[in-house]
Amino acid sequence: MNPPVLTPKRAAALTAVLGLLSIFPPLATDMYLAAMGTLADAMNASHASTELSLSLFFLGLCFGQLLIGPLIDGYGRKGPLLAGTALFAATSIALPLVNDIAIFNGLRFVQAIGASAGMVVGRTIVNDLYQGQRAAKVMTVLVMLLTIGPIVSPTLGSLLLATFGWQSIFVTMASVSLVALVLSQLIIPETLPADKRTNTPFRNGRKSAATLLTRWSFVIPAVMTGLIQGGMFAFITGSSGVFQGVFGLSALSYGLVFALIAAALILFGQLNSILLNRFTPKQILSRGLPIYVLATLGGLMMSGTSSIVLFVIPLWISVGMVGLLSANVMSIAMAETRDNAGMGSALLGAIQFAIAFTVSTCVALGGTDTPLAMSLGLLLPACAALLLSLAASRNDQRAPVDA
Repeated sequence: MNPPVLTPKRAAALTAVLGLLSIFPPLATDMYLAAMGTLADAMNASHASTELSLSLFFLGLCFGQLLIGPLIDGYGRKGPLLAGTALFAATSIALPLVNDIAIFNGLRFVQAIGASAGMVVGRTIVNDLYQGQRAAKVMTVLVMLLTIGPIVSPTLGSLLLATFGWQSIFVTMASVSLVALVLSQLIIPETLPADKRTNTPFRNGRKSAATLLTRWSFVIPAVMTGLIQGGMFAFITGSSGVFQGVFGLSALSYGLVFALIAAALILFGQLNSILLNRFTPKQILSRGLPIYVLATLGGLMMSGTSSIVLFVIPLWISVGMVGLLSANVMSIAMAETRDNAGMGSALLGAIQFAIAFTVSTCVALGGTDTPLAMSLGLLLPACAALLLSLAASRNDQRAPVDA
């Protein structure tokens, strides 16, 4: 039995629902950024304690993907997806009822496990149904839909905070997740036939992980994915302190500036779709990474300026390049998972969010007295990704990369 063949209309609906599921992480992070100070006051906690909830959420995404990956190889794609979405909805309902920061942060970790299901299953279903440049195009659409979260969430969060209080932000998360749960049940097909599932998912998952982690043609693009995405998480973590603290923006103005910068993800994603008609993902990656590094270097050079315009220009280009490069490097990594798509998607996500957790924590600890920590959080991972790309290119010229 092969995966289902979808009509164009059903394929478009499927992509839209997968995109909705993929916005859970940005929805759960970006929408309450402007409420950090209010949340800290409400729980008699420090600002650092509330920022820790972001880092713990990223850590939960890392752990959750490693948990979900084997499950979707053993029990199919749809069941674990529905369970994870329900978990996200349940924790979103519980969070506004909490008044202790330790319990709040613990629930955020659990919420992230639920959020990870849509990410893992989304990448895996794309890998089940598409290959090559077609897979990269669909992944680009998912990344573009994913950007709706960063664009809408801060402004929506600011409006909810001002009108109804911080609790309404999590009520909104719960509402969106319940809608996604219903749509997932109605629209998403099962793409893993019963005869291709494993009866011992975690044992087979360990074997698959061991295989993939010795396959350099998977490991290198997976780590590059994390490094490229790490820049986005540096921006998410540091932006509230930089724009509200250093540049003195109000919560609403900060939300609008955040949306303007995040809009670059959509524009550059559309550019990527055009480029994929002429170039392969590897070609776009090799030519785009140097531009990304130069843009982040420009951001570092502008980190001492008092002009918000001069600071935002290189930051806007940097965030846009994250959108352009991410879909290509993800599709390259997923193509190397072969018969281990579930575990491969889990490892890809776990590596991505392990790096995100590291970058986010470093930016948070670096302080927000200046934009320096956030700028370095963009530049250093970008440089590391470029170095890995150059090393992989030399390996390709000498011998097959696959171990």
